[in-house]
Amino acid sequence: MKENQPEVKEAVRVWVEGEGREAADLVTVDKRHGRIEERSLWWVEAGELGRYLEEELDWPGVTVCGRIRRVRWVGEGKGREEEEHLWVCSAPVEWATPERVQRWLRGHWGIENRVFWVRDVSYGEDRWSGRKIGPALAALRDGALNLIRGLGYRYVPDAWRAFSVPSGRLLHCLLAPL
Repeated sequence: MKENQPEVKEAVRVWVEGEGREAADLVTVDKRHGRIEERSLWWVEAGELGRYLEEELDWPGVTVCGRIRRVRWVGEGKGREEEEHLWVCSAPVEWATPERVQRWLRGHWGIENRVFWVRDVSYGEDRWSGRKIGPALAALRDGALNLIRGLGYRYVPDAWRAFSVPSGRLLHCLLAPL
């Protein structure tokens, strides 16, 4: 959960902490990219919280919620990083097992990093005063991202450099069928 829903976040925090469980429902350890990462996930049925969120905060469908703690040990003596996040899920309780929720949360961060980070960093979306005409500009940026990815570019700046060098390349890409 992000900071833009403080009431929802606080309600979920109180509900999850009210369970009073120290032991996580699922703990996994991965070693990738030169670091060790331990993920601990707490899983709680929403029950009354789901009804409260729907009736009082217009946040329908929450069936399961919890928190996830990620602890990373970075190689070369760079230290230990720890972060904790709350999460909510609207999938049926029988589907939302701790293992699936953890997979879904990791997939969500893939979307965050692949789409929103690119929009914020490469396109500087948060700096534009034109955000007030958001839907039209977002559609243009999304179209550009789809074109760039459809052409096989992994990084947006690489595509910008490729399009800026040979004149007419961008026009050709726009007119050619994918």
